[in-house]
Amino acid sequence: MDDLRFAIGILSWKGYDSLDNSLYSYKINGLSSMTDHKFVCLPEYTEEGIKIAEKYNYKPILIDQNLGILEGFKKLAEKMPKGPILLLENDLELVENKIETYKQLKKSIDLLNEHKIIQVRLRSKNNPGEPFEGLKKYKKYWSNNLMSRIIRFLRPLKARKLIGTSTYCLNDPEKFHPDIVKKISKGFYLVPSSVLTWANLAILVDRDIYLETIIKKAENTVSNKYVNGFKNIEIELNNLWWRKKEFKILITPGLFKHNRLSYRGY
Repeated sequence: MDDLRFAIGILSWKGYDSLDNSLYSYKINGLSSMTDHKFVCLPEYTEEGIKIAEKYNYKPILIDQNLGILEGFKKLAEKMPKGPILLLENDLELVENKIETYKQLKKSIDLLNEHKIIQVRLRSKNNPGEPFEGLKKYKKYWSNNLMSRIIRFLRPLKARKLIGTSTYCLNDPEKFHPDIVKKISKGFYLVPSSVLTWANLAILVDRDIYLETIIKKAENTVSNKYVNGFKNIEIELNNLWWRKKEFKILITPGLFKHNRLSYRGY
C-alpha cells in the first residue's frame, strides 16, 4: 500500500482523552501510516497534549491561547503542505479498517482534483456518532407522509436546502432527487452547496483553496452567533453566498465517528 499524497491535521483544544482515543484508532486502523505529514494543533497547550501528539508521531503546533475553531483551523492549515489535507477535530474516531480507509481516501483525493471539489465529507454514514441534527431535519421535510408533504409545500426553499442530507439518509438518494444528487460510484455522491451546508467534521480539502476561499470568506462574514465566543466557519458559511456559489461537495461512505469523551465547554 503506497503512501498517499495528503496531510493530516487535527485541531485539539482540551479534550485530550478524545485526542488519545482518536490517534489510537488512526494507528491501529492504518491511517497514520499512509502519510508522513501529520500535525496536531494545540491551542492553550499543555505537556499532556504534547506528549500524546508525540506518542503517535504527530508534529505538535503549539499556541498559547484558545483561538476558536476558525482561527485554529486557519493556523493548522497554514502549517500544512500544499495539496489535499484531511482536517479533523480531536473527537473523530476512525471506525473503518486499513483497507477501507485507504480505498476511500485514495478515491477522495483523486476526485477532489478531477471534479474541482470544494470539500470531501468523510463522516461515516453507517456510524456517524452524535449529534447529527441534519438527519432529523431532512426526515422532517422529506419523509413519505402527509405532514412532510404539507411542510414541503409551505416551505419549499427550506426543503430544497436539505436535499444534500439525503445522501446520509437514503440508500439511493440519486433516485429520489435525480436532478440534484449525482452518483459517482457506490457510496460516492456529488451535490451542490445550494443543498448542503459547510461542515467542519472530517473533511478533505485542497489546502490553498480552503485558506483563500473558505477561511477568508468566514473571516470577512459578520455574525452575531459564536461557539464558545469565537467564529466556527459553519455558522459564517450558512448564507446566500455559499448557496449561490454551487460549489461541488463529495459525500463518501465515510470513515469517522464523532465520539467526544469529555465535556469541553461547548
